[in-house]
Amino acid sequence: MLSMFRNFNKDTAQLDELVSLEAFGCQLREAYERLQIEEPEFVDIQLKSLKRTIKARVADLKEARLKEVQSRLASLKTPGQKVSELKKEEKQLLQELAEV
Repeated sequence: MLSMFRNFNKDTAQLDELVSLEAFGCQLREAYERLQIEEPEFVDIQLKSLKRTIKARVADLKEARLKEVQSRLASLKTPGQKVSELKKEEKQLLQELAEV
C-alpha cells in the first residue's frame, strides 16, 4: 500500500482508489505523529495531491449531474414556458446591444 501511495497515477486511478489512498496517507501521518517520528516529505506532497485530485473529480461528477438535471428540467417545460424564457433572453440581449 505504501508503494501505491508513493506512486499513484492521478490520471488512471479510480475515485475509490484515490479515496482509499488518501485514507491510508492520513493513517500514515497519524502514525508518524503518534510515534514522534519526523514525517517524510512525500507524505505531505502526496496527501495534498490526492486531496486536490479527489476534489476535482467530485466537482466533475457534480457538474455532469447538474447538466443531466438541467437537461431533464428543460425537457419537462411547457411550450409556453419555453417561449417566455426566450422572450426574456431576447429582451436582455436587445438591452445589451443597445448599450454597445
